[in-house]
Amino acid sequence: MKSSLNQQVQLNDNFYKICVVGGGLTGALMMSLLKQSNMFHDDEIAWIKPINIESNDFRTTFYNSKSLKLLKKLDILHKIKTKDITEVKEIHAFGKKNASPLVWKSTNDDLIGAIIKNDKILALLNNQLKNIIQYDSLVSNTSYNEFERTIYLQNKTSIKTNLVLSADGKNSYLRKLSSINVIPKKTNHIAISGFLKQSNNHNFIAKQAFSKLGPIGILPYGQNDIINFVLSVEKNKAQQILSLDNPELFICNELNDFFEHLQLIFKPLDQIENTINKLSEWPLDLNLVINPTANRIILVGDAAHSIHPLAGQGLNLTIEDCVTVLNAIKNSLKFGNDLGDINILENYKKERLPHTLAMTAATDFLFYGFTSDSNYLKSILSEGMEKIEKSNFKNIFKYFAGSS
Repeated sequence: MKSSLNQQVQLNDNFYKICVVGGGLTGALMMSLLKQSNMFHDDEIAWIKPINIESNDFRTTFYNSKSLKLLKKLDILHKIKTKDITEVKEIHAFGKKNASPLVWKSTNDDLIGAIIKNDKILALLNNQLKNIIQYDSLVSNTSYNEFERTIYLQNKTSIKTNLVLSADGKNSYLRKLSSINVIPKKTNHIAISGFLKQSNNHNFIAKQAFSKLGPIGILPYGQNDIINFVLSVEKNKAQQILSLDNPELFICNELNDFFEHLQLIFKPLDQIENTINKLSEWPLDLNLVINPTANRIILVGDAAHSIHPLAGQGLNLTIEDCVTVLNAIKNSLKFGNDLGDINILENYKKERLPHTLAMTAATDFLFYGFTSDSNYLKSILSEGMEKIEKSNFKNIFKYFAGSS
């Protein structure tokens, strides 16, 4: 039988001031910010992250100018190889075929943003965090009291902490365990993503096209004529496309028809970086979370919100979440408050909710407007895209581009 002293030591070994749950980009970014804040010793924070099985993952993410500045601050940006990052100097948004696009160009020395491979960012962050205490297990349950929250892991480990930062994704299990309400948004759409070759150099231009097939984002990839696309398409139509012998060719034909007036031609790509090019797909079932907090827990990233990918702003919202959490913790510690203090939770919610709701409303408006069965509504929006340039409504798109 263990003595009471040994029992106390065992408890202390599993106590941390802050615990981050989630091993993806969100969790890694949150842990990096905590580590570099110098508010905590390395042994005062812990990371619960199941080991990811490594595979060839060429998915990319758009980082706006604010997010790039954070990567620079985290000592990450300069470590990314040139071939793994693609500058975005312009963004073109097309409302309909043959229409002139809305155009944003980079000003001064600032880029509009950059396209970076997800696996490269994650690898660099993981390397920075190799000395952080990590638990390779999934969460099985949680409880809390006046002083701490306990996380129970599937490997039978229990962890006590003052504050949990939940970064475990769109289907967050911690969110469910904490009884945080979620408003599901069924889009009946599937996202299809892959790589194509276009007939000329992409010139570092990102495009957003509202085609008859569905909204499609086209991101420059590398330094020449390769693009990474994300297509949002109605579920039944998506199944038909994916069942074809050559779904990439079908998507290329749709794009070629849409961009015919620009004489822009897309072709399937057999390989990407010496690896067989395969389409990826996932359901676009989105969530709205009105209160991303509970007792001693804060949701960040997709656990707190999931928006349509047409604006390419999911991770940029996530980065803003992480920075806001850190600032709320700093401000609270100045006054000697407990890390689970209600003020941290309320300040986070007060700061983030308006931004999240604004982005959600804007993307929903565009998505449902351009995918509506109403030809009249589609016509109004498509025609309006050509007039938005002179209206205040363009500010919504400026927000997408991270330029405001």
